[in-house]
Amino acid sequence: MHKFKRLAIAAAAASAFAAPAAYAEGVEFHGYLRSGVGTTSEGGDQKCFQIAPTKYRLGNECETYGELALSAPFGKSDGGAWAKYNIMLATIENNGQSDFESVNGGKFDIASRQNYFQAGGFFGKGAFEDAKIWIGKRYYNRHDVHITDNFYWNNSGLGTGIEDISLGAPKLAFAYHQNGNGANSLSTRRLSARVYDIDTNPNGKLETELVYLTGSTADKTATAPKEGSGWALFVEHTQSGILNGFNKLAFVYGADDAAGGSWNPTYSTADDGRKGAKEYRFVDQLFVDLKNGWSGMATAVYSEVKDGAGNKAKWFSIGARPQYNFTPNLSVAVEGGWDQVKSGGQTAKLAKLTVAPQYTLSGGFWARPAFRAFATYAKWNDAAGAQGGGVFAPDKNGMTYGVQVEAWW
Repeated sequence: MHKFKRLAIAAAAASAFAAPAAYAEGVEFHGYLRSGVGTTSEGGDQKCFQIAPTKYRLGNECETYGELALSAPFGKSDGGAWAKYNIMLATIENNGQSDFESVNGGKFDIASRQNYFQAGGFFGKGAFEDAKIWIGKRYYNRHDVHITDNFYWNNSGLGTGIEDISLGAPKLAFAYHQNGNGANSLSTRRLSARVYDIDTNPNGKLETELVYLTGSTADKTATAPKEGSGWALFVEHTQSGILNGFNKLAFVYGADDAAGGSWNPTYSTADDGRKGAKEYRFVDQLFVDLKNGWSGMATAVYSEVKDGAGNKAKWFSIGARPQYNFTPNLSVAVEGGWDQVKSGGQTAKLAKLTVAPQYTLSGGFWARPAFRAFATYAKWNDAAGAQGGGVFAPDKNGMTYGVQVEAWW
């Protein structure tokens, strides 16, 4: 018996040493942080203004949010098969009040955002030479407008897939995702096919993704969740080289259970709750860098959602954030935005303007970390409701002031 135990321990030790090791010299550390402190013209803590699925961000973010990501490579760097482990944790804190914020207090939270393996180098020459497989939870094909944090297309979550299959100039990817909440809950499953890097014109590329989602449950009782379905389409044209910047024009369409949700299709639920619903959205964003101190971004959105009963909700948004650098380290950003949401016979309107002088380590619109002071003014109508938690009532306008840091690395 003792001899058997010694052999088992020796075998386990040999297996451990034979396992592939991550190479410390290739470990990557990435992250994101925004944090600030402020007040309102009425006193109290900083408040934010929003009536639409997204808001114009500058001087209008009231939380501390951070992401910390680690990436560890496996395999040798001189070719052959390789793998990479990726993990990302996020923290969010609302209205921090002391140097110790417990997750039990409800104002501080830690979330798992990514936790997956990616690998390649398995397939040899040909269309699959650069193909990568992945399994786990990851950010997948996320597209956003920076100045509004508008993730107009996002297919992230737990799943598996293969990407970077070469079709010549374009590339092809397939993915499967699913999300559920328990043994007999409804699981929403998404199958997607994506074609990208499609050359369309000089400095122009096209990308498209088609997603089909369906619900599945093991509960066969009379009260079981309903199993629905839907599909969504994403098409985007990117034109680079415009005033040293780019323009992105995107179209999103959703039908049935893939319609009517923000962050489409990540948070779409195939519960047969939106049968007959339709949604379409146009999103445009333009970034320019004039190389004379001026740079900036502008965006416009039009969205229309119709539920199965024929009720419509329309959202129109337009805004811009120009920035001027006096020196490589000192700049001022001015952001103005207008949102209008028409739903249920009412039209909510909100206008917002922010002026923010800022220091950065280098010049340019994307330079981070950025250390800002800001003053924000907003004006809205009755249909927009009690903005800022009602602290400005009965007025339909208000101001906030504060400082913020934003960084990514």
